Amino acid sequence: MKLFFMVSFGVATVLEVIVVVALVRQVMRQGKGEDPSGRPVLKAGELLSAAALFGGTMTVVNVVAHGWDAVRTPDVLLFAATFGIVTAALLERLRTRVRSAELAAYAIPLGFGIIGGLVGTSL
Repeated sequence: MKLFFMVSFGVATVLEVIVVVALVRQVMRQGKGEDPSGRPVLKAGELLSAAALFGGTMTVVNVVAHGWDAVRTPDVLLFAATFGIVTAALLERLRTRVRSAELAAYAIPLGFGIIGGLVGTSL
């Protein structure tokens, strides 16, 4: 399970870099006065929701499984931010397509929060 979480975090980190590049491109287009075509890369509300879902779930499961001493706040924040950004970008891509898929995407931070909590924050 630890290896699965580590690989998933690696993949999420690569996707996060792609999302950040897309955000920078979007901001640069707006700064030049160009009309940014298409929808936004992600929305702040969805980013906060996904990060909170992941971070809260991971913290609760980690405390139950390993106790308070095992919780490392910087690690939880790093994982929550990474999975939150990727989930928010995925939600924005799914928004106009399939409503049930968009709602199911909220299970991603919950599922990874449970796995991360069981694995522990120190990888």
